[in-house]
Amino acid sequence: MQLNKAEIHFIRKWDKTKVRGQWRYILTRGLLWGVLVGIFSKLFQSWDKLKAWDTAAIADAYASSDFLIRLFIYSAIGLGLHAYHWNSNTKRYNQLKNIERRSQAMANATHE
Repeated sequence: MQLNKAEIHFIRKWDKTKVRGQWRYILTRGLLWGVLVGIFSKLFQSWDKLKAWDTAAIADAYASSDFLIRLFIYSAIGLGLHAYHWNSNTKRYNQLKNIERRSQAMANATHE
């Protein structure tokens, strides 16, 4: 069985990601996801204030403890999601590398 272009691309990309490390992957992506979701969810919650250009109310909303709790919760969810992604991508990577090794071994055996 040969790997297709998407699988080969995934292997190359994941090789580079693995070199940077698991914690860097989880922290950078998970925290970024959590902060963005937290900001946008608060923005959508304050939509009426935003349409009225009530900048003081919006600033107060982002300075509230509710917003900080929201950031913490979404960041924790983001960390968990990206830890799961790391594990599933590593499993997929290992499966594809095994297929690649077997196909190379078969190719070498037919050439000999």
